[in-house]
Amino acid sequence: MKILVLGADGRTHALVWKLFNHATAEVLVAPGNGGAVQLAARVDLDPADVVEVARWAFAEQVDLIVPAGSGPLRAGLVDEVVAMHIGVCGPAQRTTLIEGSRCFARAFLERHGLPLPRGRVCHDLVTAEKYLASQPLPVVIKTDDPDGGETVHTERYAALEALRAASGAMAGAGRSGVVIEEHLSGPLVGFSVLTDGTTALPFLPVRLYEQLGPEPDSPPAPGMGAVTGNSVYARKLGAYLHQHIALPVIGALRQEGLPYWGFLGFDCVLTDQGPRLTGLRCSLRDMEAQAVLPRLENDLVPLIEAAIARRLDREPPLVWRDEASVALALVAQGYPHHFPLGAGITGLNEVEEGVLVFHGQTHNPGGLRYTPASRGGLAALLRSAPPASGITLTGGHVVTVVALGATLAGARGRALLNAERIHFPGRTYREDVGAREFA
Repeated sequence: MKILVLGADGRTHALVWKLFNHATAEVLVAPGNGGAVQLAARVDLDPADVVEVARWAFAEQVDLIVPAGSGPLRAGLVDEVVAMHIGVCGPAQRTTLIEGSRCFARAFLERHGLPLPRGRVCHDLVTAEKYLASQPLPVVIKTDDPDGGETVHTERYAALEALRAASGAMAGAGRSGVVIEEHLSGPLVGFSVLTDGTTALPFLPVRLYEQLGPEPDSPPAPGMGAVTGNSVYARKLGAYLHQHIALPVIGALRQEGLPYWGFLGFDCVLTDQGPRLTGLRCSLRDMEAQAVLPRLENDLVPLIEAAIARRLDREPPLVWRDEASVALALVAQGYPHHFPLGAGITGLNEVEEGVLVFHGQTHNPGGLRYTPASRGGLAALLRSAPPASGITLTGGHVVTVVALGATLAGARGRALLNAERIHFPGRTYREDVGAREFA
């Protein structure tokens, strides 16, 4: 079985690592990173060029495509391969609007009574300005396109300027609308399921760290850490999110004629009034995958195949290791804005056995490279991975150290200890990741 993973971030490496354990799988990755290409042969494809990805996958007899992020799905990958009998872990383009358009997503969730922050979709600037003037501060202003970002504002004038900039940017991109919401206080939690549109297998709730430091006013910085717990509270939280958020959303998709299969994710803030949905995803979240997949005992390949074939109801419940996990991001000083590139990494071979290191923005000049079958009949040209010193930085989010332990404190201690063994210029990380479970 030939599997193509699309992506280059830490969740790409985590997915490659998990799929690699399938007995009969030949895993390929495009374009991959310094860690992923130690397990899977690299393919020179741009995941955003879904026409070329589809053509190449058909020519090379790929059986399954697993996008690490939702970009290829939102670009129409499923629609391109629908007649080629290639399975894709993810829905068709029209369904991906639940992630690709924040205005669509909020209106969809409002129609079905899902728990949301107080807010409104505004399709013109005049309406948006009037609504903003009526709302208490702080407020969150979100562009319709999730790639356009979101900003939190505590001053009215700054919020108004950001609103006008967001509206102008969306108009320039051929979109209309922004979302204005109240700013919620509380931990950010990611939760995902693997679904075939009817049955859903729940993953684990993940506490996410999305700021550079522990201070409330610390700047935003994606993917600084993630934690899964094994406490009674963690299990109850997962059951609640599955019952009161995941299943209702899946039912709403079915009711509105939006077929879904693959990973479906939910971003929530835990408030005093309960979880509030802040976004939907068509993939596992970066850092969520690194924290969750090491705890999953099941083989992921047959589960994805069952989701695509709409027969998840025949699969047994997921089995999880009864351990907590701490995923600690090691980033370059200056992340997420300015950081050095091209420097080497040392200490990767000094990490203790059982602790995982998932690569993010790294390059491995001697990793595995794919040789097309039409050029010599070889499935892949296997090469020995180079020494760890041959791996260099290509960005600021460098690697993620993942440790498991019988307790959260034990997992955190292992993660911190092994993080200190890895070095590159300006290496930094959040020491508080995992200090608390979901608080």
